[in-house]
Amino acid sequence: MHDNIGRSDSGSKTFCMDFSERMRTLALAPALDVHVADHCNLRCKGCVHFAPLAQKRFLDLDAYEADLCAIGAVPRIESYFRGLFLMGGEPLLHPRATDVITLTRRLLPHIRIVLATNGILLRRMGDEFWDALVSCDVELHLSSYPINMDYDSLAKMARDRGANVDFAMDLTGRDAAKQAFLKLAIDPEGRQDPLRSFNSCFFGGSFMQLANGSIWNCQVAAHHATLDEAFGWKMASEPADELPLSSIASIDDIESFRRSAHPMCRYCANDQMGIVTWCRSRRDESEWRA
Repeated sequence: MHDNIGRSDSGSKTFCMDFSERMRTLALAPALDVHVADHCNLRCKGCVHFAPLAQKRFLDLDAYEADLCAIGAVPRIESYFRGLFLMGGEPLLHPRATDVITLTRRLLPHIRIVLATNGILLRRMGDEFWDALVSCDVELHLSSYPINMDYDSLAKMARDRGANVDFAMDLTGRDAAKQAFLKLAIDPEGRQDPLRSFNSCFFGGSFMQLANGSIWNCQVAAHHATLDEAFGWKMASEPADELPLSSIASIDDIESFRRSAHPMCRYCANDQMGIVTWCRSRRDESEWRA
């Protein structure tokens, strides 16, 4: 994705996605993200999942079990997604992170499962966690942020415990050390053309979200309440923005949903997205606002 990185007249880095590249992203199998915890123990500027702004909230396992049962009832669903990603926020903050892993594998026995973590809590995890990671065939993806941590040593420790370890790239595809972050360009007044926003979106339909009994096209649609609460914004989702799990009869329903613009797309000025160097958030709305 190097070709998408340019410079504006002011010299600041910009991120541009043309229509043809957007179509290529939609041709790929989508990911399905699950917030195991909304909040995080690392405050990243402009986090695209809004973790620095989130209140402490953990995934409810009873509701999650019901959602997985509904998903598992859809024919061929496990081969449809390129993986179910347990993330957040920081998933290892969940006091029952091991149960999240085993529950996911029990109800979706054939899907690829990835646990994405910043690694800060990994050395504190007990044998039960590591046993579940290995026995449930869950990939461990480390996000190696530029903080005072020896990620190579951490990866070796995890591999010694039998885990399948990889390093997560930053979303610009530029490096594996999370030095570069995409900066969202949210328009809380909702003045954008939804179709134009959708056609230039990096996320929508490619990184789908499982939340509140529905599938959503992107994290802004699924988790915008965090932004509203933090900044007093009043973004509003509509019924067309979500696909209730109870309404899904086949993967064709999901495929049609993910390839369509939705009302929430009016809140994203994707032609104004940029690239920022990693640093800690000041929780200022300028980190997310267009």
